[in-house]
Amino acid sequence: MTTADLIELSEYDESDPIDLSDDDIEMVESQVDGLRVEYRRGKQVVLHTDHRVGVVALPDGPTIEIRPKIGEPNLVTLLRYANGTEPTHLSHETELESGTNFVDTVAALFLEELEAVLSQGLRREYVDVEGTEEYLRGRLNVQRQLAGGPGKTDFECDYDEFTYDTTLNQTILCVANTLSSLVDSTEISGELREYESRLRRRVTLREVSIEEAEQIELTRLTDYYEKVLALSRLVLKHIYIEDIVAGEGASYSLLIGMNDVFEKVVERSARETVDERDGWSVEGQARTDNLLRGSPSIRMRPDFIVKRHGDPVLVGDAKWKTKVKNNDVYQVVAYQTAYDAPGVLVYPDNDGAVENDYSVKNGYSLAMLELPTGLSTADVGEFGRENVERFFAFLSRTVG
Repeated sequence: MTTADLIELSEYDESDPIDLSDDDIEMVESQVDGLRVEYRRGKQVVLHTDHRVGVVALPDGPTIEIRPKIGEPNLVTLLRYANGTEPTHLSHETELESGTNFVDTVAALFLEELEAVLSQGLRREYVDVEGTEEYLRGRLNVQRQLAGGPGKTDFECDYDEFTYDTTLNQTILCVANTLSSLVDSTEISGELREYESRLRRRVTLREVSIEEAEQIELTRLTDYYEKVLALSRLVLKHIYIEDIVAGEGASYSLLIGMNDVFEKVVERSARETVDERDGWSVEGQARTDNLLRGSPSIRMRPDFIVKRHGDPVLVGDAKWKTKVKNNDVYQVVAYQTAYDAPGVLVYPDNDGAVENDYSVKNGYSLAMLELPTGLSTADVGEFGRENVERFFAFLSRTVG
């Protein structure tokens, strides 16, 4: 990829005026959440970014890479920590050095977790099947049977089948197939296609929607799928792909919201902080009790609540921002009112610029805390320890 083929931007940034084809502009405006087109004189446009990072490969134009701006974090480490994934080997190059390498990064993370699942073996489950059988199997579906007419000699049956061809396995196969066609790395692509081939011997390749993937519920027998499923949902939620033309690359976008990533980082830091404390727990995305009387009811969801023996001792929100906004403060004060607990707004690394402490009229403290997300380390363990230590010090100072 040449320099002319690549436009590098960051969050909340704008491009220089550029020439884009009508197809490029249509794709951005209709399919790419995270880019906004501003028309200039003549045929040039300016592209504006928001909080999403990643890559957009346009049909006729350049590839657009959007990097994190706040704290200049190691994006690979952030994604790994947010999704609970740990590297199983270091053979994949996962630095975000160009637009398409962002997809390689996500694919490498997915591949590591796919390898871990397959090393333990695919899980079979019972699924409901509607089929036409030569002999009666399971339950006869009378309605379908009668619809076949009086001369029908086979049987319309409903039965349970113990199979590998489950929605869970179809989801990871769908994502493996999608990523293998987009990555630049021949090594990662080759390994993904190898695993895809193995999966397709037992699993049907089909397009799985994010709605289907979100409805998958893991059990104690399938909980080893947790990390690969989390990454699968991440890809399905944020990827858009145009039809791949034979002999040409695909037009696609894979943009990940840093707000969502940071919320997961904060929640994991909080959970790991209280793990060793007897009777302590963290509840993520909890629904508040109704603060207002009337209809329709109005409920709010703090990003996390720290509890001691079931009682809230801290309520907070994660904010991927560089400045404290009044609305964010009012939001956490409302949470404090609902839970009778101190509050905190957690921000990424801003060199201490947003850290502050307030005393609210309801008698509780309200703090602005920064986590050291700007660590350049590729070591997920080191990243986690630094963030947990910062959160632990704050929690000890605030609630004991």
